[in-house]
Amino acid sequence: MDGSCRVRPGTTWLIWLALGGMLLPGVGHAQRPLDGELTLELLQRIERLEAEVRQMRGELEVHRYQLEQRERDAPAGHPPEARARPSAAIEWADPGAPSRAEDRLSAVAPPEVVTPLPAAGTEQADFAVALNEFREGRFREAIAEFRQFLSDYPESPLAGDARYWLGESYYLRRNLDAAKEMFIDMGLHDPHHARLPDALLKLGYLYGAEGDPDRAREVLEKLVQVYPDTQAASLAERRLESLR
Repeated sequence: MDGSCRVRPGTTWLIWLALGGMLLPGVGHAQRPLDGELTLELLQRIERLEAEVRQMRGELEVHRYQLEQRERDAPAGHPPEARARPSAAIEWADPGAPSRAEDRLSAVAPPEVVTPLPAAGTEQADFAVALNEFREGRFREAIAEFRQFLSDYPESPLAGDARYWLGESYYLRRNLDAAKEMFIDMGLHDPHHARLPDALLKLGYLYGAEGDPDRAREVLEKLVQVYPDTQAASLAERRLESLR
């Protein structure tokens, strides 16, 4: 699949940054306190924009999922084109290692090309349910569904997607610690997944939000190095400029 159906990673984060200045009195205007009514209006505007972004992200992801399903269901005489993994992937340390979770980034692995096996019908149906919850903005329910999916189908070809969208669900619920751990977990279990650049981007954002600019730079620089031609890398470069 090309990038036409990929949701631009970090969109929600950028909206918060763009609108954050509106809540600061004295930016571009004479300083004055914001009254309660104006503050409420701004917060409601942010919520509406967040909802629109969530809806667009969900709709695009459903389209991507449906296209992948049609590829998997293609006749045997016309197998879907093998999808190339990224030119390289970041290897992650063993989760059982004594080092901190944040120290699991390591070397770069060689590229591989594989065609994933079709998922069973029940797997597809359960994944679709979880994805629909995300699409509708019901992130609490999406978290429960994706967690159950990973418990029921830990070896599914869709497990990597489930981990990514579980991390996104945590991220949008503002459970940042859980989101960070899920994006790290994705790197450990799915080091060649097409969505790993997006996961690394969010991981860099999260470290920055925690007040750890050194770790944020490390992750974002590794992203740019390993996946230089991705949209995630472009966004990472912008964030790195603000961290320098």
